[in-house]
Amino acid sequence: MKLKNKVAVVTGASKGIGKAVALAFAREGASVVPASRTPAALEDVVREIRAAGGEASAVSVDVRSVDSINALVKKAVDRYGRLDLLVNNAGITMGGPSEDLAPEDWRAALETDLFGVFYACQAAARVMIPQGGGNIINISSVNGILAAPRRAAYCASKAAVNELTKVLAIEWADRKIRVNAIAPGYVRTELVEDVIHKGAISLEAILKRTPQGRIGEVGDIASLAVYMAGDESSYMTGSIVNIDGGWLAYGYL
Repeated sequence: MKLKNKVAVVTGASKGIGKAVALAFAREGASVVPASRTPAALEDVVREIRAAGGEASAVSVDVRSVDSINALVKKAVDRYGRLDLLVNNAGITMGGPSEDLAPEDWRAALETDLFGVFYACQAAARVMIPQGGGNIINISSVNGILAAPRRAAYCASKAAVNELTKVLAIEWADRKIRVNAIAPGYVRTELVEDVIHKGAISLEAILKRTPQGRIGEVGDIASLAVYMAGDESSYMTGSIVNIDGGWLAYGYL
């Protein structure tokens, strides 16, 4: 088991990528603290982990709140005695014409997708530094690297997460904390399927734009997260790893 005896906090873990990462970490031996704003869904994740022989304990969190984030980290440490891994996956999208983007929507996207990541990194580091190290993985997006119309708040927040990842990586490297980010392309999650169903994005266009001719699965992202969380990636820090079926590499219309 690649993550045996590790303790991991995963935000946004009630569904989608976060849930897949939580389950994958548990299969690899980690004690997992799945966290989100939906306690009932979290309990389903915990039951699934425990049914497979893993260890997990759910915590409700609002990543926009410093107090809520600090309470999450404290509960994880109180329960398991340490914190080795943090995956910042909680996030929201905010689409629409930029000239019509309401201030409260702009603020909500930044507070969730950027501020919450920083608050969690900060809280985790305050545990990881005195214990001798740790590992942080931020879930970013290809839209933090390449812009998309009508997604100003989302693109801005994810681009900022990429730079934040690099800053924290170089700042905390001598404290033995690694900080990296995963930048997925389009992945089959409830959120993506919903926006496809509503016609906000075209599945046909995505497949045409993606050299592999498919969208990603949550297991693709979880497998990469396991690698980045384990000792095999010990020389990796400050990296933004895109996993997108060739989407970013493709430059043809």
